[in-house]
Amino acid sequence: MKAPLSQSLKLLWDADLPFVCYKLPNTKKAVVYHQKDTQINFANQLESEGFIMAPFDLSNQIICIPNLNIENFNLEPFAETLTTDKKIKYSPIQRNNFKDLIGLAKKGIANGDLRKVIVSQRQKLHTKRNLVALFYDLLHIYPEAMVYLWHHPKVGTWFGASPEQFIISQGAYAHTMALAATQHRQKEKAPQWKSKEIEEQELVRIQIETDLNKFFSPNQILKSPTTNFYTANLVHLSTVFKFPNKRDSLLELAKALHPTPAVGGMPKEKAIAFISENEGYDREFYTGFFGPVSREDYQLFVNLRCAQWTKEAVFLYSGAGITSSSDPTLEWVEILKKMKTLAAVL
Repeated sequence: MKAPLSQSLKLLWDADLPFVCYKLPNTKKAVVYHQKDTQINFANQLESEGFIMAPFDLSNQIICIPNLNIENFNLEPFAETLTTDKKIKYSPIQRNNFKDLIGLAKKGIANGDLRKVIVSQRQKLHTKRNLVALFYDLLHIYPEAMVYLWHHPKVGTWFGASPEQFIISQGAYAHTMALAATQHRQKEKAPQWKSKEIEEQELVRIQIETDLNKFFSPNQILKSPTTNFYTANLVHLSTVFKFPNKRDSLLELAKALHPTPAVGGMPKEKAIAFISENEGYDREFYTGFFGPVSREDYQLFVNLRCAQWTKEAVFLYSGAGITSSSDPTLEWVEILKKMKTLAAVL
């Protein structure tokens, strides 16, 4: 009889071997890839078959856990309900530092150097929960997200529930999304979007369309209407782009789109430089991209709503899109809302 998912993950965790467990959005199947050694496998051409983890800074190497050893698990019904309305403890210094960072971003926008930039924060939390147990909860309470647990003893441990598709293949076609703007999800009440939020998503949409035009003619790109995109305790604005699937040029396309203005900013190079100079920490895999890749198909997502697990603590990551009309207090509230996605299981 096959061991349950939780037991298989515990065995891999105790053995301290590289593995990843993931569940694609709106599916009830979890997939595990694992290695039988601790070698670091790189996938800098995206030609490898397996699960890739790409950092925010693509000058660093992309890591792959090959799909040589695969297990599939059907998820069992989950009765427990966890609240996503948990408070995030923080210090006034953290809040003020983040508001100061927003002030620097708005100064850059006022000077004409930037149109939009994503600023982020890393929050240190502690939990008494077992990693496998909290991940098992995460698998069940966010059915609309790409949920994953990734571990490599020589690199680190990350987990998350990302709502944002990066590049997804669909037979002869592929698609990406312009996802931006955030509100708290309310039952039976449609969100009312402010001009700042509409502008924020529009900038992402314009940049993605510009990047795609470098690879495809306008008549090859299909663009959906902008709609509400619901995930976990939040709702965003989303526009989906569909275009021909070119597996042999996936790396070039990924480099052209990454980082999207939803995680970097506009103009792209100046936004990245601002982030590097002012955020004060290395994002590592946060706002990179990840997912399973094969010769035919790929399911790549932006690494949002994620956390890094260490022996000492758990580090949550969250960011906010800053434009000329951003309010520092409201942006601080927004990143706390985003962190609650994972705080619910800690």
